[in-house]
Formats: sequence, C-alpha cells, structure tokens
Amino acid sequence: MANPSIAVINFTTTLQDDPVRTAIHAVNRQVEEQFQPIWGCGRTLKPLVPNFDVTDPKTLAEEPVPADSVLYLVDEATLPGALGFHDLNTRDLPFGFVFVLNPQDWTTTLSHEALELILDPTANAFVPGPDPRNRAKTVLHSYEACDAVERLSYPIGDVLVSDFVTPSYFTPGEATGHQNDFLGVGVGSFGVTSGSHLGFIDITTGQFITFDGKQAPIRRNLATRAQAHDHPKPQRQEERIQQILHAYQTRTPRAGASGLRNIRGVTRTARYRASLGFVHA
Repeated sequence: MANPSIAVINFTTTLQDDPVRTAIHAVNRQVEEQFQPIWGCGRTLKPLVPNFDVTDPKTLAEEPVPADSVLYLVDEATLPGALGFHDLNTRDLPFGFVFVLNPQDWTTTLSHEALELILDPTANAFVPGPDPRNRAKTVLHSYEACDAVERLSYPIGDVLVSDFVTPSYFTPGEATGHQNDFLGVGVGSFGVTSGSHLGFIDITTGQFITFDGKQAPIRRNLATRAQAHDHPKPQRQEERIQQILHAYQTRTPRAGASGLRNIRGVTRTARYRASLGFVHA
C-alpha cells in the first residue's frame, strides 16, 4: 500500500524547480530507507507546481491540493507583503512552512518539517517524560522527530538532511544497545543537543516551555561526533511570524478568503501555545 503524500509547493522567488526536485528526492530516500524502517510510518513528498505566478498577486487562483498534507517553501523576506496567498491552497490539511532564508542552505529544514509531519501530522501529541530543568519532575514533551537534534545534519547524495530521534528517545532511561537518534551522537532520552531545542508542557503551571540546548549539560561522548555533524541554524523568528499572522487575520477578509484565518500558528511551537489557550497580544 502506498504511503500518504506530502505536496511540496514552491512559493519562493529564489529556488528553481530542479533543486527543489533534487531535495525532494533526497528526503524521500531518507524517509524510505532510514526513517520508515525505524518508526514504521512514512509519507511520500511530491512536488506541486502552482498554476499562477507567485510574485504577482493578480494571478493568484484557488487550487486544490491533491495530497494528504502540504509543505510550503516560502521566502521569509516576502512574508510581510505576501502572507495572504497561502490561504488559497490551505484546506485544513496537516501543513508546514519552510522559510528559505538562504537558498544555498534550506534542505535540512525541509527534511525536518517532513519528518515531523509524518510523526505527528496534527502537531498535538505529547509524551510524559522528565523535565530537563529538574529530571525528578514529569512534564509532557512534544512528540517531535527532529527538534532535539535539529542542529545536526548529514548528506544524502549532495543534499543535507536533518538528524532525527528514534522511538527509544521517548523512553525513560537509557536502553542498552539502542541509540536515541539516527546519527548516534549520544543524546539522552528526552535530552537535547547543543544548539537544538525541545518543547514541553509544564503540567503544574499549564505553560508551554521551549528549552534551549545551550542550557543542556555537555556530554563528553557527544562532543566529537556531534561536532562532525554540526549544522548552524538561523535564529527562529517565531514571535515576528506570529505578529505577521495576527495582522493578517485582523484585516477585513476579502471574498472567498479562508486558510490562514483558521490557522492558530505558523510555527509548530506557536500552534502548541494556541492549543493551550495562549492568545497572541
């Protein structure tokens, strides 16, 4: 039986179709050869070319997405002025955004978001585990495939893809003979590598917390291998992206508009916060 599909829609002005197809091929190999054998679930990425000029708002047209979920490639620089066109292709499908800050370095984010759509397509699953600030305390960890090791990458052909955690990562304690991430850098169960992050709900306060890897203790057996796969990431701009989304949603809607008006948050962390009742100010 065929896997469900993820449509990849290139809304950028910086990426041509060929490098997008090359990246999709590499991520499909990652899913089929590495992720699915470990997790037992997968999806197939398929390019979807819109039938309009993404740089010209006058040509935008509503089109169905013939897939089970969708990933949008977006120029972060065009977001403030062009945020509105996303709603034309969003039909309550599991979705993600890849912000192409650097057209020479974006494929790990595509891999990251694709794997997380596979593992938790509705972005609402949590797993009980130790609080990274106090491991004697239990919190609810977000069920993310890549966040805890997002700073690490490896090549498939000429395309860099993201490291990802294994099921044993979400198991308390350290199982002998099992590694908690694909690259085997030594990240502990419910742990986080330097420069990466994880999110969890503090059940005593009801707050969603983002815990940065720079706060995590350094493990000696992690350092050398992790350094070999280190992949610096740009700083996340979640608050600014949420402000843009909020500004869009407060405008008078045009006839037939939908999509983004029903989205709680563009980033996964923002959607978690919204699901817990946090209101954007």
